[in-house]
Amino acid sequence: MKSLFMIAAIILALMTGLAGCIVPVTQTQQPEPAPVVVPQADINLTIGSPTGETIRPLLGVNIGPIPAGTDPANADLTAAYKDIGVNLIRTHDYYGPLDMCAMYPDLAADPLLAQSYDFSRSDQVWRSIVSGGFEPYLRLGDSYNNSRPPADSTERANWVKAGLEVIRHYRTGRWSGFNTPFRYVEIWNEPDNAQFWPRPHTPIEYFQLYSDTALAIKSQFPDLKVGGPGVTPAGALTPQGRKWVQDFLTFVRQSGAPLDFLSWHMYSNSPQQYAEAAAFYRSALDARGFTGTVKHITEWNTEIKRSQESSSDSLALRTGAKGAAILSACWIELQQQNDLEVSTFYRGPDPDIKAPTFYGLFYADGRPKSIASAFSLWSRMAGYAQRLDTQMPQSSPLYVMAGRNGAGQTALLIANPGSETITPLINFSDGRQIKQLSLYRVSGSDQRVQTVSPADAVMEIGAESVQLLVID
Repeated sequence: MKSLFMIAAIILALMTGLAGCIVPVTQTQQPEPAPVVVPQADINLTIGSPTGETIRPLLGVNIGPIPAGTDPANADLTAAYKDIGVNLIRTHDYYGPLDMCAMYPDLAADPLLAQSYDFSRSDQVWRSIVSGGFEPYLRLGDSYNNSRPPADSTERANWVKAGLEVIRHYRTGRWSGFNTPFRYVEIWNEPDNAQFWPRPHTPIEYFQLYSDTALAIKSQFPDLKVGGPGVTPAGALTPQGRKWVQDFLTFVRQSGAPLDFLSWHMYSNSPQQYAEAAAFYRSALDARGFTGTVKHITEWNTEIKRSQESSSDSLALRTGAKGAAILSACWIELQQQNDLEVSTFYRGPDPDIKAPTFYGLFYADGRPKSIASAFSLWSRMAGYAQRLDTQMPQSSPLYVMAGRNGAGQTALLIANPGSETITPLINFSDGRQIKQLSLYRVSGSDQRVQTVSPADAVMEIGAESVQLLVID
């Protein structure tokens, strides 16, 4: 009996001890969360004070919004243009409409008679521009497929008079036309290109046509800004092209003709070439007394070789994030040119869905390419018009522009056309802290804008990508 009591006591003691060791499930300790790993910054990017300069809405395009090409499935881009922020449309390369050879088909016809003109198709295109809320940029000349320079002094005189009647038709309502208060008239397109000014026509013949037309326009429409000639990239990049430009400017100066703007084109994958071309044109203008003449870049895009149009690299340049990053870097570089008043990207739509490496922001069916998405970021950046100074190492491959809006928000447009990811540490020179960030990105295979919510001022900027960072 005594032994039974001892055994019971032992069991009771064991149970009491074990009870003290039991931990309820609800009190089980969870493992500590892993610390957030902030990427190590590659460079410091500092946002400074206002520069006193303005970020300009360089948001024009060539052609559209009416469908391009002949396929009835091709899209009207009115809504798409509005979505990405297009504000100006240059009337070039509709391949018929708004070409002088279509509106005034017979250079021997009396330019003062209404029956000498055919505005039917051109009016349809013009109506699509103005009814969509876009400003027309009138190019007096012909498209790539329609070049027809005047053959002699009589034809030249008729062409000049016809140009005035075209302006009256679209600006003052002449012959049941329009009353559109457009600001710019560009005389011809790429007269240094044999496709647009074929031999045996000489440069001097174009110089004379420009001078006669510009003087006539100013005499009738003194408020219009008149310029040209829309020279090819060779105008800045080759010795022969530079001489052509210098001879043109010398002739115009000697003739006394107005030159409110000098227009030029660039197709290049190097943002630096845009800056070098702009510097050459400024120097050439100043040297001949055109110190008040501004610059317009009326065609620009990436460059691909015709023999490589179907290659993967060409697709990346014309449809993918690689081209979007390069062209965003070029747009930032163009913003550094304070005398650059107008930009019209070449071009809005592709003419054929089977030509994806054509120059368009949009495929022929209206789908946006990566560059259209990047264009929408440029448009948003232009809303932060007070330009801010930015500082970063000269060795950085990034192209950066900062601005501030009236509400005090800061935006930062960053393009990384390089092949490596870069991680900048973003800070303000006055020590202000970043409280909230909104990030919009164009990168990779996704051709639309991606919205990201970053948690820190240190973030990665992927290779061949564009980012718009809005900071509160």
